[in-house]
Amino acid sequence: MDTKDISRRHFIQRMSLFGAAGIGASTLLAACGGDDQQADTPAETPADTTADTTAEAPAETPAETAEGFTCTDTSGLTEQELAMRNTLQYVDASPDPEKACDACALFVAAVAGQDCATCTVVKGPIHPKGTCTSFAPKPA
Repeated sequence: MDTKDISRRHFIQRMSLFGAAGIGASTLLAACGGDDQQADTPAETPADTTADTTAEAPAETPAETAEGFTCTDTSGLTEQELAMRNTLQYVDASPDPEKACDACALFVAAVAGQDCATCTVVKGPIHPKGTCTSFAPKPA
């Protein structure tokens, strides 16, 4: 799903998950998709906001990335953290190199000796060349 095509339903789902996780307002704004969000998104019925958020998430693949490692071990995450990770559609390899995690303002670099980094929104191991729907470019 392209961030330009975020529906009202996805926006509400993200906001409810961010609120439950105690995420701050600046992070919420970054998750909105930025200034290039389309205003002509069709309205959806309120019943759409109760949909299962895990059904639309792509499955993470354990295949190694071009860098030779993966960051898909989510065994230590809670159900809520896994739901957030799935809702935000985290993947280990970004199809758009300009939207890789290491270029995101929410990215926290890995500590020395570790391949996987972390993120302020997506819990668990994060691949520097991964991505999710909450990508927010680092300020210039």
